Amino acid sequence: MTPLVQLATPFSTGTGLYLADHQLVITNEHVVRSNSTVVVEVDAYSEQLAEVVYLDAYYDLAFLRPRVALEVTSLAWTSTPPQIGDAVTSLAQYMGEPLRELSGELLDDKLMHHGIQYLLHTAREGDTVVGGALLDAEGALAGINMMNVRGSSTESLALPTQTLEQILAAFGRGEGKPAARCFHCREITFELAANPKGFCPNCGQPLVLPSLIEEVTPIGVEATVEEILVAAGHDPRLARRGPNLWRIRQGSATIQVTYHEDSGLITGDAYLCRLPELPSPDLFAFLLRENDRLRQLTFSTYGRDIILSLLIYDRYLSLATALPRFEELFEQADAYDDVLVETYGALWR
Repeated sequence: MTPLVQLATPFSTGTGLYLADHQLVITNEHVVRSNSTVVVEVDAYSEQLAEVVYLDAYYDLAFLRPRVALEVTSLAWTSTPPQIGDAVTSLAQYMGEPLRELSGELLDDKLMHHGIQYLLHTAREGDTVVGGALLDAEGALAGINMMNVRGSSTESLALPTQTLEQILAAFGRGEGKPAARCFHCREITFELAANPKGFCPNCGQPLVLPSLIEEVTPIGVEATVEEILVAAGHDPRLARRGPNLWRIRQGSATIQVTYHEDSGLITGDAYLCRLPELPSPDLFAFLLRENDRLRQLTFSTYGRDIILSLLIYDRYLSLATALPRFEELFEQADAYDDVLVETYGALWR
């Protein structure tokens, strides 16, 4: 299984690279900023919380420590940095989408940007998926993709593994203690040596250490949604997938809960099994009959996905009124999956 992992917080989603030798996920600081824990997902059925243990706004890097070591394939690190003109490959993956392998070539092996040396390459398609891996022609890790080149639709910058090794070695001197690099003096401060008031002990400038970040506390509608999830037996911290978005697994079904602030609508969409290439009329007749029978849930199809949905407006959202409706959605989603596959020939996702 690829060492590329997907990350989610209440504010954003992103990509990271798991380094098995260090038992750390490497990602971008801006992806995890203002979060003490981050959801790490290897695939649709393997997710957990990881602690933020290193913040580095200067290099835009962060290290996360999963609570349980991830079972993924380790990448070899390049022994010889790639040269200009060499073929390179980016591993990229947006949240919930398949892994992509993007081919290109190295244009510059020593490009300086804001005082940092990068690899300039063309292994890109659209926006760079930052935090992904850049591989050399032999498939070894050559760098971590960091950003697009402004004004270019084809070029991206990657931090070389040589720089990453230096940062990992500096972090390792703390023997596992959380740490942060000061953006101003560039010195790394470990938790035990830190000024508890949030200032760098070397230069006195503000410094955000992992221990100073408070756990995210939702408010308003988001707080009510998470209260409902807790009452239904789910951990909302593991369900968070960006702003106003949660993903729940109930048996074989995946349920996406979304709050649309502009309309005030909360939707619960359970993605069930998939339509076969030639679905039988009996399958559609069953969905129509169930739509006529169900009072608050509705079947629909999108592409080949079969979806069971719940709609509720925020002015009606409370634990007392909404919990029974969400519990029914969760329970029915798992049950309908079995019926649709075993009786009507639908396909497992």
